[in-house]
Amino acid sequence: MVARKVALSFKQMKQLTSSFPPAEDLMIAALTTPEGWRLLQEYPCPSPSEAADIAKHLRKQHPADLVAALQTQWNLREKAQEKLDSEAKNKLFTRDGLEQATRKIVAAQRAKRFAKADVTSMIDLGCGIGSDSMELAPLCPDFLAVDISPAAATCAAINLSEISTAKVFCENADNLTSQKTLPALFVDPARRAAVGRVLSPDSWSPPLGKVLEWEKRSPQLAVKMAPGIDLAYLPDGYHAQWVSVDGNLVECALYSPGLAPEGAGRSALVICGRQVKHYRCSTACNPGEDHVQIPQAATLGSYFFDPDPAIIRAGIIPDLCEELGAAPVSTGIAYLTGDSLPSEQDSLGFHCYQIVENLPLKAKQVSSYLRSQQVTRLDVLKRGVALDIAAWRKKVMPKRNRDWSPRTITVALTRVGGAHRCLVLVAVK
Repeated sequence: MVARKVALSFKQMKQLTSSFPPAEDLMIAALTTPEGWRLLQEYPCPSPSEAADIAKHLRKQHPADLVAALQTQWNLREKAQEKLDSEAKNKLFTRDGLEQATRKIVAAQRAKRFAKADVTSMIDLGCGIGSDSMELAPLCPDFLAVDISPAAATCAAINLSEISTAKVFCENADNLTSQKTLPALFVDPARRAAVGRVLSPDSWSPPLGKVLEWEKRSPQLAVKMAPGIDLAYLPDGYHAQWVSVDGNLVECALYSPGLAPEGAGRSALVICGRQVKHYRCSTACNPGEDHVQIPQAATLGSYFFDPDPAIIRAGIIPDLCEELGAAPVSTGIAYLTGDSLPSEQDSLGFHCYQIVENLPLKAKQVSSYLRSQQVTRLDVLKRGVALDIAAWRKKVMPKRNRDWSPRTITVALTRVGGAHRCLVLVAVK
């Protein structure tokens, strides 16, 4: 997608944010002054190679703290392109807002749920800098984004300025959820406090229990949560979906029946590049049910499968085992082994390797093998063993001989049938 240039004048920007309290973020406060806004429009996102020279030039004419704020925003815009693509060059971010922002491709998948439910009126509560709102608002003629933080609301108002039907409020969620009926809701509770991450959903702002009560007055409710949430907090009748992007587990989202045509239970949304695949857990009728455990393999097969973390968290290992004709390498370990390769279409949810050696997990034997293979680099997978990988790698890696050509191998340190083993692997394309 080609980035659309946001060319808001200072007057237009102030009209969007005039009802908000002063921004608590010093960078946002500096950049939304007449001088700061003019500089940001003139120098929206220079390349890293140019930024230092531009900043040096600007410090001769402008306050150092303003130039520092500008540099910080350039860095955030550069980093934000990993999540939001090139359009991030013209958006406004806070540090915390960018860290918590939903990736564009994930937000687009979520927006499809609201579109399929024919949602025409909705509120994004806890919108942050507006990353989800940017995908939801174009689909909804009556759209409201809300955040209690003046700095976040300022960013959201600017980032949504090209969507004429979107409104942004700086409000406490309680002020907007007191009426008898509510529109569709997307809620991203605050999960951070002054001391760091808040793990208990009872301590989120607003608490998860309170959010779930709103579903009684809303036809559709979606809640973004940390992917490590305890299954015990997930209510019956809802659908929970864990999402990974390029192998990184990024979120869990909870959907009420009005947004879950697949029904109650659990699923995984696996995204690799531009490829997207849904995996449904066939063993869970409700999201909070315990994972079904599969007996370990009787013997080690020819192949080794490392499932995507979203599949593991969603409890889809039994379905994957059935699909692959595989089983866990050991009881309770989410590495699988089998003798059949999947089709390319079905392989998005896991990495597949051929097992070429099965060694005892003993430093001398592993080191001897690596020396015999003239290994110069070691990639390590680990699950089910308590080892410091950095220290272990130093212990087993042979000293490189000048005559050796660069060679990398992959090993999995795990349990096989209960015994600690080092499996030497070759990736299957």
